[in-house]
Amino acid sequence: MSLLVGLIMATLFRGEKHMGEFKLLSSGGDKPKWVILSFFLLLGLILVIGASQLDWLVKLPIVYALTLVVAYLAIYHFERDEITDWGMETWDLTKKILPILLIGTFAVGVLAYFLPPETFAPYLGNNSISANLIASVLGAILYMPTLLEVPIIGTTFGYTTGAMAAGPALALLLAGPTISAPSLVVLARVMGVKKTLTYAVLVVIMSTIAGMIFGSLVG
Repeated sequence: MSLLVGLIMATLFRGEKHMGEFKLLSSGGDKPKWVILSFFLLLGLILVIGASQLDWLVKLPIVYALTLVVAYLAIYHFERDEITDWGMETWDLTKKILPILLIGTFAVGVLAYFLPPETFAPYLGNNSISANLIASVLGAILYMPTLLEVPIIGTTFGYTTGAMAAGPALALLLAGPTISAPSLVVLARVMGVKKTLTYAVLVVIMSTIAGMIFGSLVG
């Protein structure tokens, strides 16, 4: 699905130039490749280990050590202007994402608490086009935390109890982790509203088609 969406996006917008909303750091090309590679690798490790199921007594020392290495690279291998721009951009994205993230998480919690799985059965309990489309749109809107997609689909929407059909379950499973309201806000900041809406529509369409095919195969 990602390959098809990428190819379609490249075809639709191949004549357009990059928006260039973000400033390019002038000194970025002067750094050794190992600095840039190590910097982003360490940030990725902090993200993965910090969100892992490791015991806190194991997790905290590792994250702390990795953070110290990141701080060392930032202080001795990056310019002050680069760090300032990094902090300002982070704060700007935080102001845009955090409110929507909180609302999305709250909405999922309310949904799970007040609406039993049987509520969704009339809308998601079959493999029709409308059921798969509704599931894809829900996935595109709701914030589904990483590693919690399967429990949300299985218990909240009732796939394990039969309230949700296989097709809509797959459509929601494909669309949910791919996009959400918070991620669309960030993408609109980077790519622009037109490209972001196109991307969201393509994900919804592809997820709907995949759900229909899967539903027809498994019944």
